[in-house]
Amino acid sequence: MRERFKVWRLGLCLTALGSLSACATVQVVPAERLSEQRLTTEATPVAHIYAANWGLYLFKYLPIITGSLSRPGAVSWPALFSDEVRIELLVEKVAQESKQRGGTVITDLRTRDRSSWIPYSLIFWLNEFEVSANASSAPDSTDRR
Repeated sequence: MRERFKVWRLGLCLTALGSLSACATVQVVPAERLSEQRLTTEATPVAHIYAANWGLYLFKYLPIITGSLSRPGAVSWPALFSDEVRIELLVEKVAQESKQRGGTVITDLRTRDRSSWIPYSLIFWLNEFEVSANASSAPDSTDRR
């Protein structure tokens, strides 16, 4: 009877761990969907870019499961024991998306920390960061210094 209980408990723990998959997201609103609105006065709009990542941490600082910025939005197993939920990585991802789409200027860069303790667990934290920015293409100027 004890053996069955141990197997059942192990299966329950593995199922719970598998259901706690973390997520990374990158969403881009192209300039065509901005209803001809300008993002800055001196540059041509490219896109509005949003990136988010969250994960489960032990005592807030030890990553257990995090979303992977190398494959955001993909249905796959998250990064285990890899700390990818950091503001600097999200800002870097937004800058890469901007450059990939022809952007040369990033404006209105906003960050948000939505991290919180998971009360019923006593030891786990949900760390979540969001970054959004407007990407524009500045006109070429020969007078740059």
